[in-house]
Amino acid sequence: MAGDGDPLVLVELEWRRADPSNNTVKLFRHLVEDDLAEEVRLVQLFTRYYELQSGGVSSKRANAEFVGERIAATVDGVAYAPLTLEVDPPKRGGERRDGWRAAIEWAADRIEARVRP
Repeated sequence: MAGDGDPLVLVELEWRRADPSNNTVKLFRHLVEDDLAEEVRLVQLFTRYYELQSGGVSSKRANAEFVGERIAATVDGVAYAPLTLEVDPPKRGGERRDGWRAAIEWAADRIEARVRP
């Protein structure tokens, strides 16, 4: 939470979105339009849905990261960090797989480490 010089921390969870770069663009567009008096840290959290079986990540994730990194480089006071949430998201109506709580806790620790000085 922002206040007393702390940055505003925004976390965007990409579960199974067809175009995650769209979320990044919308968030940054609003940040540019608003005159924020505080620093902003955007963490884009991608599930394993965006990983390729052959290794690496999908072009959807790569595009979202490209957009986030470029915009953060041009907007003063804004930082961007992509992270992987080690969860295979279920399809609509499916059950979460074992280990999802541990993955969430791990991600929360990584987010805190990235946004705290």
